[in-house]
Amino acid sequence: MDPSAFELKVEVLFKGFRLEAPPTPSIDEPGAATIDAVSRKGGAGPAGGMFVVYEDKFQANVPIQDQMTRGSDLVINAVPTSGSFDVFKQHGGGKLDTYKTFWKVPPPSFYDELYLPKDRLGIWDGIPFRKIALVHGTDCVATTINQSCKYWRCGTQCDFCAIEESMRDGSTMPLKDPAALVAFTEKARAEKRVKHFTLTSGTQDGPDGGALEYVPFVEALKGNFKYPVHVQVAPVSKTEYLDKLYYAGVDNVGIHLETFPEANRRMHTPGKSEIPLKAFEKNWDYAVSLFGENQVESYLLVGLGETFLEFKGAVDLLVDHGVIPFVVPARPIKNTSFEKNKLGGHEELVQRYVHAAKRLHEQGLKPEKALAGCVRCGACSAIQEAARVVQQYP
Repeated sequence: MDPSAFELKVEVLFKGFRLEAPPTPSIDEPGAATIDAVSRKGGAGPAGGMFVVYEDKFQANVPIQDQMTRGSDLVINAVPTSGSFDVFKQHGGGKLDTYKTFWKVPPPSFYDELYLPKDRLGIWDGIPFRKIALVHGTDCVATTINQSCKYWRCGTQCDFCAIEESMRDGSTMPLKDPAALVAFTEKARAEKRVKHFTLTSGTQDGPDGGALEYVPFVEALKGNFKYPVHVQVAPVSKTEYLDKLYYAGVDNVGIHLETFPEANRRMHTPGKSEIPLKAFEKNWDYAVSLFGENQVESYLLVGLGETFLEFKGAVDLLVDHGVIPFVVPARPIKNTSFEKNKLGGHEELVQRYVHAAKRLHEQGLKPEKALAGCVRCGACSAIQEAARVVQQYP
């Protein structure tokens, strides 16, 4: 892979595409859409972005929500629903030059069709498939099985997360159903839009943190399909809960530190920071022994105010435990208290990806071997691309 493609992906992930056009499409642009029509306002992770592909180099979840793209010099004149579109680079005086051409990943055709649960009577009780799950990128079926989080109930939620906003705006269901997810996957398979699963959840009360809620979903998916499954859990008090996930059929697991060091954890993840670091380390070590090499990851958000030295410390902590750091630029999602990524520019993000990739190489970890989930999809991070080109950097 050419390093320029890696650096382009980092640039678009960091800057996003700024819309310079009226907020609603004109009748002369039938292929255009509103920002909200193609990007989620709530949730976490890929909220606020749209999925695009650049040539045969990479796919990316590019920020397009207004609060994420202020100051970006990468401009689009309409929000595409599918097909190729041009991105322009703005120079001094407002001059726009054609920069790159991307391809917008189209949504599945069945999103607005209705799923009819067996316990409901008629079409008016149907649920739009888009409220059951979404296709991330080209082929990852993703859903949040429980849209609530215990930290929201006591006001100690992570300051960058809007998981419960998705319930408030009516874009999803608070609790998903295994049978509905199977029905969604059947639809996605018919359109060749599924190769693996990402299942997420808010943290729940109880010693398992909600981990056992995944079991009926995983069993239903594995009973009907052969695709690998990724789930995301908080550190559990007993490793037997991880055993239950493994024997249910989970292939890959995320146990997310989010940020480091402790001062950053307390500032940005006040509720989650009450989980001792030793609990993370114990869970990581056991998960690696259980799920195998390259099958345990942790989100590592960049731009929360951490120094480069602190970022290095976080990467060292993760890779020394055999965990793949899923390095992602933090995004200011609407209705959260996180307002602006604090990196000075995408060049700083390139530097951090290169360091993380060097440490992965030294440890023998290979993100491209992840069987399922965020690391396999790769749309929200450039860690896979960094790993491919790292030996070309001094």
